[in-house]
Amino acid sequence: MANTRFVRIITLRAKAGKGKEFLKRFGESVAATAGEIEGMRRLYLLRPAGQKDKFVVISLWDDEESAEGYARSPRNKKYGEQLASVQKGKERVKKYEVELHVVGKGVGTEE
Repeated sequence: MANTRFVRIITLRAKAGKGKEFLKRFGESVAATAGEIEGMRRLYLLRPAGQKDKFVVISLWDDEESAEGYARSPRNKKYGEQLASVQKGKERVKKYEVELHVVGKGVGTEE
């Protein structure tokens, strides 16, 4: 389906005791430049309640092509290298097409 919004959900872990350093590096690299990434609409970094070293990244994209293009990009590879010393293991990526998107009351529209 053309023009279908797309979501990537990535789960990953920081090395034991490196959660704060992971947050700092993510903020200084990925989050600091997210607004410049073609096709990215939103980026969230979540941490499950009560867990210091586990994270979930949710990114909302204009379409699957934009998301996958970024995933293969040198920029994404560079970010992975910047996080490698504080990240434990490999991240898990799940991909979704957005079937419904609701904007809450009082929130302006994107377009």
